[in-house]
Amino acid sequence: MTRYPILFNRRELIEGNGFVAGVAVRGRALLTDEEEEGEYWVEGVNPGGFAARGGSPSEALAAFVAELRTVLFDIATDGRSFEEFRADVEKFFHETNKIALAEWEEAVQEVRNGRVKVDWLTHRPAESPLGIEVLLIRQPQASNNREGEAALAA
Repeated sequence: MTRYPILFNRRELIEGNGFVAGVAVRGRALLTDEEEEGEYWVEGVNPGGFAARGGSPSEALAAFVAELRTVLFDIATDGRSFEEFRADVEKFFHETNKIALAEWEEAVQEVRNGRVKVDWLTHRPAESPLGIEVLLIRQPQASNNREGEAALAA
């Protein structure tokens, strides 16, 4: 089993009850290669509490992003206002999966020691800033559209 410490950036537009919000996430995840079963798992570290799987790293990461979007949709459905949505999204982001965090930190050391090498991801310092930004979208613009990315934490 190989573990890959992932840093990811995502931007989503989420419609809530009476508002449209832009959510920008800079988080951490752990990608695990389950060699025996021939599948990959991605587990959220920050935000924690959700995971996804796929037959390849890219499938697992795509499923992970879709699951993140589903969680944001669920939060928006439950929220009665933009302020409540923002507070709930920030709370969700700060729920750290402590077990996955310990494994993520071990995986970073494996990358730094040269035991895990990846050429299919860009590399970024493991100490890169994490965060969540939730903005009320008052005037939607095409410039708000941006693709997300995943990078190996080094």
